[in-house]
Amino acid sequence: MKKKLSLITLIALLLGAAFGSFFKPAAAELEFIGTIYINLLKFMIGPVIFTSIAVTAFDSAKKKSGLVGRAIITFVIMFVATFLLTSAVVLLIDPAKGFVFDNVDWNNTATEVSLSSIIVNLFPNNLVTIFAENKLFAIILFSYALGFCASKVSDGKKLIELIRIIRDIFYKLLEYIMYLTPLAVFSLISVTVAKYGTILFGVGIRYILTAYLAGALTLLLIMILPVWLFTGMSPLKFVRKIYRIWLITLTTCSSAATLPTTLRICKEELHTPAEVADIVVPLGCTIHMCGGAVSFALLGLFCSRLYGIEVTVYQYLLMIVSAVLINMSAPGIPNGGVVIGASYLQMMGIPLGFIGFYSGIYKILDMLYTTLNVTGDITANVLLSRKNEK
Repeated sequence: MKKKLSLITLIALLLGAAFGSFFKPAAAELEFIGTIYINLLKFMIGPVIFTSIAVTAFDSAKKKSGLVGRAIITFVIMFVATFLLTSAVVLLIDPAKGFVFDNVDWNNTATEVSLSSIIVNLFPNNLVTIFAENKLFAIILFSYALGFCASKVSDGKKLIELIRIIRDIFYKLLEYIMYLTPLAVFSLISVTVAKYGTILFGVGIRYILTAYLAGALTLLLIMILPVWLFTGMSPLKFVRKIYRIWLITLTTCSSAATLPTTLRICKEELHTPAEVADIVVPLGCTIHMCGGAVSFALLGLFCSRLYGIEVTVYQYLLMIVSAVLINMSAPGIPNGGVVIGASYLQMMGIPLGFIGFYSGIYKILDMLYTTLNVTGDITANVLLSRKNEK
C-alpha cells in the first residue's frame, strides 16, 4: 500500500481535477473532506515534532565525538547556502506569478511576528498551553532541551525510550492519516479547479520545474564545486563514483533505504575512513538537509506569493531559522515532507490551502529532495574526511 500511495494520490489528483471541471456544484459539497484532512495534520504536528526532536537531541548528545558537532555545522552551512540559492531561483522565476489563491478561513493578513514575542513564547508559563495552542517554537526548544538534559541524567534513557515508543506510535497514526491523502487530494483539487479552473496545473508545473532547477544548481554549486575546491577531486570523477546512488534515491525516495549503499560508496568508492562515514552519513540520514532546504525555501516563498504576503528581511531570516530547526524532525513515513511542510507554513503564519495540491505532486518532488539529501550526506562526508586528515 505504501508503494502505491503516491500513484493513487496522483490518480486522485487527476480525477479530482476532472470532477471539479464538470461537476462544480457537487465539488463544493466535498470540501469538508479536505478540511478534515488538514485539521488532522494540524492535530499531529505538535506531538510529532516534540517526540522526534527529543529523541534526535538525546541520540546526538550521547555521541561524544567532536565529529558530530563539526558534521552538524557542515550540514547547517550547506542547508543555509541551499536555502539562499533556492530563494534566488524562486524570486527570479516567480512560479506563483499571475495566480492568487483565496482561502475563506483566512483574514488576508500574515501572522505578525516580532523578536520579543518569539522570545516570550519560547518561555511559556504553562507547559500544556504550548501543545494546546501549537506554539511550535516553544515545542522545538523544549524538545531539544529535554533530549539534551536526558542525556546528562543516569536514568534519562528510560524517559527517552518511552518517548521513542510514543514517537513510533504517533508515526504509525500519522501513517494511517496519510492513507487518507488520495481522498483529501480529490476533495481539495476538485474544489480548487471548480473555483479557479485548470490554470492551477500550469502553476503546479512551474512549481516542479522551479524545484528541479534549484536542485540542479544546488548539486553543482553546493556539492560538486566544494568537493573539487577542497579535495581536488574533479567533478567528473566525483559524479562517476556516486551517480549510481541516484538510481536508488529516485526510485525509493528514502534516505534510510539508501543508507547501506551510501555507506558502501563512501568507504569503497571514495575511500573515506569508516570512523568518519559511520557517524556523518547516518547523522545526515537523520536530519535531512539540502533537499529540505529546497523544499522549505520554495514552499514558503511560493505560498507567500500565492496569498499576496510580503516577506520582510526579518521574516525571511525567521524562515531560515525555522526551516533548519523543523527540518531535523522529518518523520520517516510516506509523504512525511507534506507533514513538515504544513508545520512550516503554520509556524510562519501562512495558510495551508496549498497543501492539498502539494500532496498530489509531492512524489515528483520527493524524488529530487531525497537525491539531494543523500548526495549532501556524501558531500559532507568527503569534506569532513579531508578535514579529519588535515
